[in-house]
Amino acid sequence: MIQSLQSLRFVFVMLVVFSHIIGKSFDFGGECGVSFFFILSGFILSYVYGNYVIDKQFSTSRLLKKQLMKFYPLHLVTFCIMIVLDARLGHFFEWYRWLPNLLLLQSWIPDDSFFFVANGSSWFLSDMLFFYAVFALAFRLLIQMPMKRLACLIVFLLIGYFILAFSIPLWKVNAVLYASPVTRLIDFCMGILLYRFYASDKGRRLSEGLHQTPATVITTLQLTMLLAVVLSFFVYENISLRLRCASLFWMILPVFIFVFVVTDNVTKILHQRWMLWLGSLTFEIYLTHWIVLRIFWSVLASLGFDVEARYSLWVIGVTVLIIVFVAYMTKSLFTLPVTQYLQKRV
Repeated sequence: MIQSLQSLRFVFVMLVVFSHIIGKSFDFGGECGVSFFFILSGFILSYVYGNYVIDKQFSTSRLLKKQLMKFYPLHLVTFCIMIVLDARLGHFFEWYRWLPNLLLLQSWIPDDSFFFVANGSSWFLSDMLFFYAVFALAFRLLIQMPMKRLACLIVFLLIGYFILAFSIPLWKVNAVLYASPVTRLIDFCMGILLYRFYASDKGRRLSEGLHQTPATVITTLQLTMLLAVVLSFFVYENISLRLRCASLFWMILPVFIFVFVVTDNVTKILHQRWMLWLGSLTFEIYLTHWIVLRIFWSVLASLGFDVEARYSLWVIGVTVLIIVFVAYMTKSLFTLPVTQYLQKRV
């Protein structure tokens, strides 16, 4: 396990959570966090399964089954809870809107009214299922393709992407550029290309050179990369919606992930046991946080707090603690037992 990445998973999932707590003024958090996880997924799958794909010992169906056993039961439970919470408020959705969500097909429909039904966060799982399905094919293509041909393919795809980005109406940007599995496949493939560089001779030499660098210099480099992500927030605020929902982060996050991968054993900043523990709760935090927010905000309203109270520091702090506690209980009492049961039965 690359421990730095485990801890960083918590940092970036909290960016997503804060974007939902704060709202539109912090859309940066959600868009940066989502890009991080898509790129990271491509890298980690390549890191773990790449050699099996090359040796033709990899099974796509086995990967899909494994991942579905892990996340579909919790998706189903959170979907049902959110449907009940919506009904309490008089919000009802037609069956043809919630059915794609239930089947994790919602992000294929370029319409916000489909992929934000019930537990809106689950659109991410819809994209991930597609990435799992095409991983082996994408890995072989991107790892084995000669560099000149790969460079031409990248240029061609980027030109096509930006033509699409600046030709669709603004009200479709969210559905087409942010949530669509077809366009977000670029992020995932960047993770695979990042692994290609990491495993290459140049990547190994760079990694070895960094391992011989003083720890203080490495720590400074890591802090610089964290600062680069922070500074991207100010760039985000001043560029077109067509660029900031995805492509802005293509220039930052692959380098960010690479630095923390190759310096993982040099410094131990992110190796703290509590950070690794929080990182292990990322999936449960992501799928349950909207439920916590809805219920906690309802409790605050019943106690006489106005909407503005949600944004006070003490309320945000309590909210985060509750989200982490619920995620821990969910993992301990539901995700792990159900996954273990399914692995034995299926």
